[in-house]
Amino acid sequence: MNTGILMLWGVWDTIYQRCTRLRYIDKGNNIFRIVLLRYRGEPLVTSDQRVICHGDLILKLHIHNYYFATLCKGVKDDLRVTLLLRHHIMRSLPQLAAYLDGHEERDRIKGVVGTTMLHKGVKPLGFSISDVPMTWFFRYKRWYLRLMVRLIHPDGKRRIERWDREMPLKRVYMSKEELLRRYLPRQPEPAGDRQ
Repeated sequence: MNTGILMLWGVWDTIYQRCTRLRYIDKGNNIFRIVLLRYRGEPLVTSDQRVICHGDLILKLHIHNYYFATLCKGVKDDLRVTLLLRHHIMRSLPQLAAYLDGHEERDRIKGVVGTTMLHKGVKPLGFSISDVPMTWFFRYKRWYLRLMVRLIHPDGKRRIERWDREMPLKRVYMSKEELLRRYLPRQPEPAGDRQ
């Protein structure tokens, strides 16, 4: 990616951060930013058969695209970009679980929900996937995410042309219980409690 574009994007990202309610989990060390809000959409049945309904409290997940772009600077290989993204998602999920577990609204939060074109390979991580309605908001989001891929990816233009067919916008989600079960670090049992 062009250094000048990356610098401009960094300025825009700072402004965007200050104008939204997005929060860092661990700035510079976690690929997710989140916002606590009410879910607006059709019921979502998670992989562990829980249901996230319209109006439920959720953590909305956003991949921190600018942070990821800085990590990919100079990476030309398609496979390396994909592996780098997967590595940072895997590294970030335990921090996300700890954040949710310590949140003051923990008991009311039903799960985590995100919208992405990068949904292949997320099921083994515990996420479920569903279609999104193509409202004006999701059309705008799709345009924005395509722009991000074009800027971040070493072969962005050709990748976008292929993704028009292969990578539609999807909703990815996981229940709070599944996130905590999979990713919250287990506390060792006190020695006296062992049989």
